Amino acid sequence: MDDESNVDEPKYVNNGKGIVTDNETTLMWMEQDTWQMETRWVTWDEARDFQLLMGQTKHAGYNDWRLPTLEEALSLVAPESNNKDKYEKPIFLDPVFPEGCLATFWCEDGVGQDGYIVNLNTGKKSLLYKSKSGRMAARLVRGTPVGLGD
Repeated sequence: MDDESNVDEPKYVNNGKGIVTDNETTLMWMEQDTWQMETRWVTWDEARDFQLLMGQTKHAGYNDWRLPTLEEALSLVAPESNNKDKYEKPIFLDPVFPEGCLATFWCEDGVGQDGYIVNLNTGKKSLLYKSKSGRMAARLVRGTPVGLGD
């Protein structure tokens, strides 16, 4: 007897309109980061400004875009994946996301003046001072937050 519940569903599905849905968490991710969308790095404050802009302009029809929690950002790390960053270096990001993103991106979580970043080249997190010199990307998400404040 076949059990259809054993059929492997892909972790991510590209919904079109610039959105990728995580079937495990039901989070909806922007398909591209700020580098791919605007060809620029952003500080943590600029990432927050980008979040506000995407909400105000209702990117893909939604106004509740936000920076991911650290746990959500780490859920994107996929060591078995074959994808490339803007420098054509291998990154741990599912190929449902287009090649050419920045390997490092900001999270909502932080400690004091430091914000967490996730590095898709290494699959690791680190803290970085939220100064104007910390230039990373922002990849926004929407849905019920996972792990905020953990």
